[in-house]
Formats: sequence, structure tokens, C-alpha cells
Amino acid sequence: MKKALVIIGILLMSFVAEKFVVIKFKEEQVNYHWQNLNTIKQVVSQSSIPHNQAVFILQSVDSLQKDIQANASIDSTQLKK
Repeated sequence: MKKALVIIGILLMSFVAEKFVVIKFKEEQVNYHWQNLNTIKQVVSQSSIPHNQAVFILQSVDSLQKDIQANASIDSTQLKK
């Protein structure tokens, strides 16, 4: 019984805990992908796909770019090899 309560407690805490993912890119890679996202937005704006699909794509890319801007940080402690 005690083991079951401990397991249930651990399971409940694992659902409550906020998790973070850290992805490291070189600055050049981030700039390259940022430009690609901007290009995708331009292509979608000029495409003939239905308006609601274009809006969805543009909003998704904008949301991704906003999150990148809000959460990106530069780690200048990394040494170049």
C-alpha cells in the first residue's frame, strides 16, 4: 500500500513539473533559419492557397519567431573550435 502511494505521488508530481528543452545553435545557424522563416512567410503571402490556410501558416511562423526572440540567449562562454 505504501509503495502504491509513493508511485502515485511520483506520477502526480511528474505531470505538475514544468519541463524545459534547451537547443544550442551557432549564431550563424539561427540567422540562416530565421531568414528561411521570413522567406516562407513571403512565399505563403504570395501563394494561391486558401486564405485561412495562409493565415494559419503565417501566424504559426510568427508565433515561432516571437518565442525564439523571447527565449533566445547568447552564450558567449562557448569557445570557438
